[in-house]
Amino acid sequence: MADSSKLQPYRSKRNFAKTPEPSGSLAGDDSNRFVVHKHHATADHYDLRLEIDGVLKSWAVPRGPSLNPADKRLAVQTEDHPLDYIDFEGVIPEGEYGGGPMIVWDTGIWAPMEDVETSLKKGAFKFRLFGEKLKGGWMLTRMKAKEDEDKVNWLLFKERDQSADIELDILAKRPESVKSGRRIEELVAKPKSGRAIAPKPAKVPGAVREAMPARLEPQLATAVPSPPAGKGWLHEIKFDGYRTAAHVNEGVVTFITRSGLDWSKRYGRLKMAFESLACESAIIDGEIVVTDDKGISRFAALQDALAAGETHKLTFYAFDLLYIDGWDLTKVALEKRKELLGQLLGGVTAKSALQLSDHVSADGAALYEQASEMGLEGIVSKQAASVYSPGRSTAWAKVKARAVGDFVIAGYTVSEAAEGLAALALAEWVDGELEYRGKCGSGFDAETLPMLLARLQTLQADAVKLEGMPREVIPVRPVLMAHVHYANRTGDNALRHAVFKGLREAELSARAAAPRKRLISDADLAGIFVTNPTRRIFGKTGPTKLDIAVYYAAVGDFMLPHILGRPVSLVRCPTVKPEDCFFQRHAFTGMPATMVSFETQNSDGEARSYIAVEDAKAYLALAQFGVVEFHIWGSHRQSIDKPDRAVFDLDPGEGIGWREVVEAAIHVRGELENFGLVPFVKTSGGKGIHVVVPVKKKIGWRQFHQACSEISTRIAATAPETFTTTMGAENRRKRIFIDFHRNARSHTAAAPYTLRRRPHMPASTPLEWNDLESIDAAEDLNYSSLPGLLAASGDPWADMDDFARELPAPAKAKK
Repeated sequence: MADSSKLQPYRSKRNFAKTPEPSGSLAGDDSNRFVVHKHHATADHYDLRLEIDGVLKSWAVPRGPSLNPADKRLAVQTEDHPLDYIDFEGVIPEGEYGGGPMIVWDTGIWAPMEDVETSLKKGAFKFRLFGEKLKGGWMLTRMKAKEDEDKVNWLLFKERDQSADIELDILAKRPESVKSGRRIEELVAKPKSGRAIAPKPAKVPGAVREAMPARLEPQLATAVPSPPAGKGWLHEIKFDGYRTAAHVNEGVVTFITRSGLDWSKRYGRLKMAFESLACESAIIDGEIVVTDDKGISRFAALQDALAAGETHKLTFYAFDLLYIDGWDLTKVALEKRKELLGQLLGGVTAKSALQLSDHVSADGAALYEQASEMGLEGIVSKQAASVYSPGRSTAWAKVKARAVGDFVIAGYTVSEAAEGLAALALAEWVDGELEYRGKCGSGFDAETLPMLLARLQTLQADAVKLEGMPREVIPVRPVLMAHVHYANRTGDNALRHAVFKGLREAELSARAAAPRKRLISDADLAGIFVTNPTRRIFGKTGPTKLDIAVYYAAVGDFMLPHILGRPVSLVRCPTVKPEDCFFQRHAFTGMPATMVSFETQNSDGEARSYIAVEDAKAYLALAQFGVVEFHIWGSHRQSIDKPDRAVFDLDPGEGIGWREVVEAAIHVRGELENFGLVPFVKTSGGKGIHVVVPVKKKIGWRQFHQACSEISTRIAATAPETFTTTMGAENRRKRIFIDFHRNARSHTAAAPYTLRRRPHMPASTPLEWNDLESIDAAEDLNYSSLPGLLAASGDPWADMDDFARELPAPAKAKK
């Protein structure tokens, strides 16, 4: 229980018969929570409060916190507040102490960097924040008191770390409450009026009196080629966003994703739109989107808004009501559920972030044609009399407006009359080989044509003409992808009426960092030598041996800091056949002179010899030996028994798409931050994602592996329908396996920037977290595209070792 003497100054200043502030009656749980309130009293200011010894130690920060380490902000120590103040948001009546509105501007957990009591007494208090807006290291420094000064003044400033930002004004960028999504100006706004009708399902056939479930598995539509004909169907617009169930329970709104994750914090102020609903509890099925100026949902815009924290741009389109005020509606006919939903949403305005997804009950063909003309995703048709059935159902049918696809540009034709680009020759990968899929000659604008032609002309060298490609096609190396719309396919799989919509290209954020250190000299580059440089790896249309050598030379300055001195396993491909590739863990005949061979134990305690790359010359020389992939240990050779990187490999099972893996990775990031760790992310080069944590060299391999196991188990427990830590394909159907076994002694993980032996050679690419959601397909980061992107953006892992933290010790382990 909070110490009464500590709270006496707080209580003496307040009349709790008039103010809604808590008087302080909750016990502490040693959870190290923090809150930053934005408070408009005599003037706007911010209050930093840290949970310490059963109370909230508080400092008033007039100008608010800054992410720029150069900004030293005055922080005036105020009276201790009770723990239950951490959730307080409301209006303190005028005339009362601190009268004015207050919002929860940020909240989360914090961790001391030194002993708290000693630091506070000394006047130099370092700590780390793990909030939604404020993260990383901070410091409070006590100022020397002036004579007759009764207040204790401190300076608050940000430490120089990954979360520092000299340009971003976080106060202006994120003014909203992380609890309600409201700005402080809105806290005293008049409630909106409406004509909402409280639904009364008691007499509705199929409604059942039930307690509100924690989650309902969503019903999914089955893809069909055309809208269902005839009566008995309701037809809705198909949105391009995140399928989400909104749970309303006594004023608290929770957003649950399709895979069962709680993304309420991520959607921020969207919660506000549900506050005026005429119900105590409800489950509303819908889609969260961001629309363009034409009202069309765009998934890319949704990704951008979430990455930037611009939750005010989000709209929740509600299309089903599954539960309302004690009544389960899943056995009620759809048309009646939608009628009840319309009543519930009757009070929302056109400007609300909560909107009803309406429908037409006539023939769906007209709506489908309209959706195609508008460039919408398509339509969803639902049987009007159907009940709600979790999982894939034929009672719901989805129809894409037109077929959409991404195809390799394998060549082009030119127009003799216009002396310009006439058409693209498209292809797709089939079992590691490219197959011709026809030409695309429409959809280009005046600016695109010359740009495309110029890029394609640079790709003619060493290009291979595909079987079935017309004589007039000029072949190019298959490194660009075209996004096209098309009607359908012919009997021989060619595209009909293909329309060019743009290039599918990855973009990475440029980093404000110092120029990279050159690890590969010009002399090293000049010394690259490979026999059979034109020999193609993985089929007739794959990259050449020289292409791979050039790639590793181009990314070497970024890749080498992550592999030098670490035990390494190599994947060598001596022939054009993928089945001839093999792992090389031990010394081999003729290996580069500066490769190191050494002996140590494997995970079973058996003596084995291993190899390590020690300099740039050895690294570059490996191309001659057909090396395609690099896999590394989580420790350096010189401190081999003290691992310093933990890898959590998110390996999706059958039925899990890329977007769901991204969603899962973001969830894992949050859980790892709750452990006080700083997670980094990279693509695996396949379907998965690696979340990597730098750690201090404190514990041995057995403890390390056990700690990673326990962390993975605890993360999986937060979303058991999404994650599993049990090996075996049968255990990961429609789930994501958190593979922590890469953290055992002698086990390896794909090195940053290594290529993978797949068609068009994707790379295991480190990313900024904000960039992760902008990647449409991990294979877009490949041997051809990545060097240029990396040169412009820099290595997002360049300073990752600066963020090494102690891995939480396992509960049960032997050294």
